[in-house]
Amino acid sequence: MSDFKTRLLKAISDKKLTASELSRLSGVGKSDISNYMNGVYVAKQDKCYMLARALSVDPGWLMTGDEPARSSDSDDSLKVLTVEADPELKSMLKIWKVSSPKARKAAIEVLKVMSDTKGD
Repeated sequence: MSDFKTRLLKAISDKKLTASELSRLSGVGKSDISNYMNGVYVAKQDKCYMLARALSVDPGWLMTGDEPARSSDSDDSLKVLTVEADPELKSMLKIWKVSSPKARKAAIEVLKVMSDTKGD
Protein backbone atom coordinates (compact mmCIF):
# COMPACT_ATOMS: atom_id res chain seq x y z
CA MET A 1 0.00 0.00 0.00
CA SER A 2 1.30 3.44 -0.90
CA ASP A 3 1.19 6.57 1.21
CA PHE A 4 -1.05 9.60 0.70
CA LYS A 5 1.67 11.62 -1.05
CA THR A 6 2.31 8.84 -3.58
CA ARG A 7 -1.39 8.35 -4.33
CA LEU A 8 -1.92 12.10 -4.71
CA LEU A 9 1.07 12.48 -7.04
CA LYS A 10 -0.14 9.54 -9.15
CA ALA A 11 -3.65 11.00 -9.47
CA ILE A 12 -2.25 14.44 -10.37
CA SER A 13 0.05 12.88 -12.95
CA ASP A 14 -2.76 10.76 -14.42
CA LYS A 15 -4.90 13.89 -14.87
CA LYS A 16 -1.90 15.86 -16.18
CA LEU A 17 -2.57 18.76 -13.79
CA THR A 18 -0.36 21.31 -12.12
CA ALA A 19 -0.73 22.16 -8.45
CA SER A 20 -2.28 25.50 -9.46
CA GLU A 21 -4.83 23.79 -11.69
CA LEU A 22 -5.68 21.32 -8.95
CA SER A 23 -6.12 24.19 -6.51
CA ARG A 24 -8.51 25.95 -8.87
CA LEU A 25 -10.50 22.77 -9.57
CA SER A 26 -10.66 21.57 -5.97
CA GLY A 27 -10.88 24.77 -3.96
CA VAL A 28 -7.92 23.62 -1.85
CA GLY A 29 -5.19 26.23 -1.40
CA LYS A 30 -2.01 25.98 -3.47
CA SER A 31 0.19 25.97 -0.36
CA ASP A 32 -1.82 23.07 1.11
CA ILE A 33 -1.49 21.12 -2.13
CA SER A 34 2.25 21.81 -2.21
CA ASN A 35 2.58 20.54 1.37
CA TYR A 36 0.62 17.38 0.49
CA MET A 37 2.71 16.80 -2.65
CA ASN A 38 5.92 17.18 -0.65
CA GLY A 39 4.74 14.87 2.11
CA VAL A 40 4.77 17.61 4.76
CA TYR A 41 1.14 16.97 5.68
CA VAL A 42 -1.61 14.49 4.90
CA ALA A 43 -4.94 16.01 3.89
CA LYS A 44 -7.79 15.77 6.37
CA GLN A 45 -11.04 14.18 5.25
CA ASP A 46 -12.74 17.35 3.97
CA LYS A 47 -9.78 18.41 1.85
CA CYS A 48 -9.18 14.84 0.73
CA TYR A 49 -12.74 14.68 -0.54
CA MET A 50 -12.34 17.97 -2.44
CA LEU A 51 -9.11 16.75 -4.02
CA ALA A 52 -10.60 13.37 -4.91
CA ARG A 53 -13.54 15.01 -6.68
CA ALA A 54 -11.24 17.24 -8.71
CA LEU A 55 -9.01 14.28 -9.58
CA SER A 56 -11.90 11.88 -10.34
CA VAL A 57 -10.65 9.33 -7.84
CA ASP A 58 -12.37 7.59 -4.97
CA PRO A 59 -11.94 9.59 -1.74
CA GLY A 60 -11.40 6.34 0.20
CA TRP A 61 -8.57 5.36 -2.10
CA LEU A 62 -6.93 8.77 -1.81
CA MET A 63 -7.18 8.70 1.99
CA THR A 64 -6.21 5.07 2.64
CA GLY A 65 -5.27 3.33 -0.60
CA ASP A 66 -7.84 0.63 0.13
CA GLU A 67 -10.57 1.55 -2.36
CA PRO A 68 -10.51 1.45 -6.17
CA ALA A 69 -8.70 4.50 -7.59
CA ARG A 70 -11.42 5.68 -9.97
CA SER A 71 -14.69 7.14 -8.80
CA SER A 72 -17.91 5.52 -9.83
CA ASP A 73 -20.36 7.55 -11.90
CA SER A 74 -23.26 5.66 -10.34
CA ASP A 75 -25.79 7.19 -7.98
CA ASP A 76 -24.01 5.35 -5.14
CA SER A 77 -21.27 7.99 -5.31
CA LEU A 78 -23.82 10.56 -4.11
CA LYS A 79 -23.99 8.81 -0.74
CA VAL A 80 -20.60 10.26 0.22
CA LEU A 81 -21.38 13.83 -0.80
CA THR A 82 -21.12 16.31 1.99
CA VAL A 83 -22.07 19.93 1.58
CA GLU A 84 -19.32 21.04 3.96
CA ALA A 85 -16.66 19.48 1.74
CA ASP A 86 -17.89 21.15 -1.44
CA PRO A 87 -18.40 24.93 -1.37
CA GLU A 88 -19.90 24.94 -4.88
CA LEU A 89 -22.49 22.36 -3.89
CA LYS A 90 -23.31 24.38 -0.79
CA SER A 91 -23.92 27.47 -2.95
CA MET A 92 -26.08 25.49 -5.36
CA LEU A 93 -28.19 24.07 -2.52
CA LYS A 94 -28.79 27.54 -1.05
CA ILE A 95 -30.12 28.71 -4.42
CA TRP A 96 -32.10 25.48 -4.89
CA LYS A 97 -33.92 25.94 -1.58
CA VAL A 98 -35.35 29.32 -2.63
CA SER A 99 -36.05 28.40 -6.26
CA SER A 100 -39.49 27.80 -7.71
CA PRO A 101 -40.40 24.37 -9.08
CA LYS A 102 -40.20 25.82 -12.61
CA ALA A 103 -36.69 27.17 -11.96
CA ARG A 104 -35.60 23.84 -10.47
CA LYS A 105 -36.81 21.97 -13.54
CA ALA A 106 -34.91 24.40 -15.80
CA ALA A 107 -31.76 23.99 -13.68
CA ILE A 108 -31.97 20.22 -13.97
CA GLU A 109 -32.22 20.50 -17.75
CA VAL A 110 -29.17 22.80 -17.85
CA LEU A 111 -27.19 20.36 -15.70
CA LYS A 112 -28.15 17.48 -17.98
CA VAL A 113 -26.86 19.41 -21.01
CA MET A 114 -23.67 20.33 -19.14
CA SER A 115 -22.98 16.73 -18.19
CA ASP A 116 -23.47 15.55 -21.77
CA THR A 117 -21.01 18.10 -23.15
CA LYS A 118 -18.20 18.04 -20.58
CA GLY A 119 -14.75 17.65 -22.08
CA ASP A 120 -13.38 14.92 -19.77
